[in-house]
Amino acid sequence: MKLNILMDNHTEIDVYYLGEPAVSYWIETEGKYFLFDAGYSDAFLKNAEGMGIDVTKAEAILLSHSHNDHTGGLKPLLELEFAQKPRFIAHPDALLPHDWNGMDIGSPVSEKELAGKFDLHLTKEPVWLTDKLVWLGEIPHTLEFEPAYAIGTVEKDGKKADDYIIDDTALAYVGEKGLSIITGCSHAGICNIIEYAKKLTGVEQVQSVLGGFHLFAVDERAKATISYLKEENIPELYPCHCTSFAVRAALHKECPVQEVAVGTELNWK
Repeated sequence: MKLNILMDNHTEIDVYYLGEPAVSYWIETEGKYFLFDAGYSDAFLKNAEGMGIDVTKAEAILLSHSHNDHTGGLKPLLELEFAQKPRFIAHPDALLPHDWNGMDIGSPVSEKELAGKFDLHLTKEPVWLTDKLVWLGEIPHTLEFEPAYAIGTVEKDGKKADDYIIDDTALAYVGEKGLSIITGCSHAGICNIIEYAKKLTGVEQVQSVLGGFHLFAVDERAKATISYLKEENIPELYPCHCTSFAVRAALHKECPVQEVAVGTELNWK
C-alpha cells in the first residue's frame, strides 16, 4: 500500500506544499485508489496536483469523522468530474449539524448534495474496501483511560445533545508485518482504535500508526496512552495533525516517533 499525505498541520522542510490544521490522505492499494478525509479547504487538491495525484480516480471517499478540518474540502471536491461515481463512506452521524461554542464545525455540504455526486454508504459497521484494507466503522470504548468525551453539540431529529463524536473512525491495513492504522483525529481514543482494529482483523501485531492522536498536554490520559504504545512495541509511529509537540516529545522518549508532514509518502507491504 502506498499512502501520500495530502494535508497536515506541517510541511516538510524545503518541500513547498500548502499546510493547514487539517488532514487528508491518498491511498493506493491492490489496484484501487481511496481519498481519506478532505482537509479544511481546497488546499489538499492543490497539493495533490503538485504531487501528480489525480483524485478523480478515487473508488471511494472515506471520512474519519464530521469536523470541518476533515470535511471542509468536500465542497471543492464536489466540483470535480470523477472517472467513475465513487462511493462515499461515513458514519450516519457524520453529516449531521455539529456545533461548538456557537460555531458550525460540521460538514459544509449536506447529505443531499453528496448523494447527487457520490454513492452514499452511511453505516456504523466496518467496510472492507479491499482484501487488506478496512474502514473500521463505529469504535467501541473498551479502555478505561480512554473514555468518550463531548466536544460541542450534535443535532439529531431536531434535538441537540452533547456530541461524543461517535462517528469517529479509522482505517486498518493488514500487511505482511502486521497492521498499519490510519486515523483522522482519534476522538475515539487511539488505543481504543488499535484494540478494535486488532479484534476486527484478528491480527495482533501492529506495524505502524499514522494520524492525529488528539492529545494536547502530557496529562494522565496522554501518559496512559504512551505506556500502552510502549507496551505494544510498534515499530513505526507517525503522530501528526492534532498531537501537540509536548506529547510527541514525551512519546519519543519511550518509542521513537517518525517524521511526518504534507508530502510524506509511506509504503507498507
